[in-house]
Amino acid sequence: MALSKITYQKVSLKYGIFVGIAHVLFFLIMRLLDLQNRIELSFLSAIFLIVGITVAISQFKKAKGGNINYFQGLAIGATTGVVSSTILALFLVVYVTVLDTAYLASLQTSSLFPVSLSVLSLFVLTIIYGTIPGFLIAFVAMQWFKRADHAMPERI
Repeated sequence: MALSKITYQKVSLKYGIFVGIAHVLFFLIMRLLDLQNRIELSFLSAIFLIVGITVAISQFKKAKGGNINYFQGLAIGATTGVVSSTILALFLVVYVTVLDTAYLASLQTSSLFPVSLSVLSLFVLTIIYGTIPGFLIAFVAMQWFKRADHAMPERI
């Protein structure tokens, strides 16, 4: 891909989809293990967001020849967070309206969500809970990636 055709939006969309799918798969695994009511475990999915944003910024920087604008990095994090959490939010809407209608009631008893939680508010809160951490993760990651000599190692 030519340097001019690579945009932070394309990179964010790609990795946001990957992270969103990982979130959904993690939720389904939790459901298979009957752990979906342990809301606290859902915070482990933040690992997917951290890895996805870090790799997205790294790939964008590499594709741009080692140069990345600080605000492009922040935008990659926020956009990746929005895309991934929107995928999860859409899945949760289908899940609580079609597959497991009692799950919404269990979320309402959790201290992490309001008692008056509706499907719409679950959708909006899920997107917010993914976007803000996405921006913050990008902020932290850009402390490393903003310098030209800093990059992810080729092999871990």
